[in-house]
Amino acid sequence: MRLSHLNSLRALEAALRHGSFTGAAEELGITPAAVGQRVRTLEAYLGKALFTRTATGIEATLDARQAAATLTAGFSSIAEGFEKLKFSRAGNRVSVTLPASFAENWLTPSISEFYQRYAEVDLRLDASNRDVDLLTEDFDFAIRYGRPTSDPLQEEILFGDFLLPVCSPAFAQQHGLGPEVRTLDDVPLIHVLGRTGDPGWVGFEGWGEAFDFDPSHLGHGVRYSSISSGLQSAVSGQGLVLCGWTEAFNAIRAGLLVTPFGPSLQHPTHYKYRLVWVRGKPMTRLQIDFMDWVREKAAEFRRETSRLMREK
Repeated sequence: MRLSHLNSLRALEAALRHGSFTGAAEELGITPAAVGQRVRTLEAYLGKALFTRTATGIEATLDARQAAATLTAGFSSIAEGFEKLKFSRAGNRVSVTLPASFAENWLTPSISEFYQRYAEVDLRLDASNRDVDLLTEDFDFAIRYGRPTSDPLQEEILFGDFLLPVCSPAFAQQHGLGPEVRTLDDVPLIHVLGRTGDPGWVGFEGWGEAFDFDPSHLGHGVRYSSISSGLQSAVSGQGLVLCGWTEAFNAIRAGLLVTPFGPSLQHPTHYKYRLVWVRGKPMTRLQIDFMDWVREKAAEFRRETSRLMREK
């Protein structure tokens, strides 16, 4: 059989399974007339009828019915082989979707380490805040900040978070900020808007109320729509920004930012960062390596957080 007849055989197999050209057309994404034309092409090639056309539809001939099971098994084998080829071709690919702020401020400073270990990896990061469906979209993992997931997804908690104000060392000194301060009068503030649905994620007003700050001096300042812009503004000495510890961690460790009020004025959040994947989905060696590496980095982060909190 020439390769040019594969489409005709596919139309025949579907029509035999569904018992109609209409059912086959819906499966194949073509019109019933196109299914009929492909079947007629095959009939012309074979020199025999495969269906009897009646007023109520079609009826398969004996020859067609005898070939039905073989055709279905054959196309199933082709589909299975194609999936194996796809899986093999993408054997070095690891695709991850994750929040933009997490990618920029937590993962990016460490990702070169993963490349150094696994130079053959084709790592694809979707740094966005869209809600990716792991069941239908082509991603191996999601890192999410949110509530627990459920079947058919599986997850592992990486770490929680908390909020606290940070600024550059020079800014803290210039404005006399320290653990005993309870007013932010004349202190430029940096607000970040629309962060998350976490009920524990507060702004300066909520944070100040929790720690007895003068409420009349918590609403002024510049407002950004992204945490990266707010952090960069704080690093450059433009103001005091309230952000998640996870986002500020690398800048604090590098000495670019400080926590002027100390670790005790941290406001806990409710959500946690989670590594999520589809339960039972086969993984390549590199995908497992990526999972183990993220676990390793999360454990390091938790240990370093504990150390820094004790020192402050």
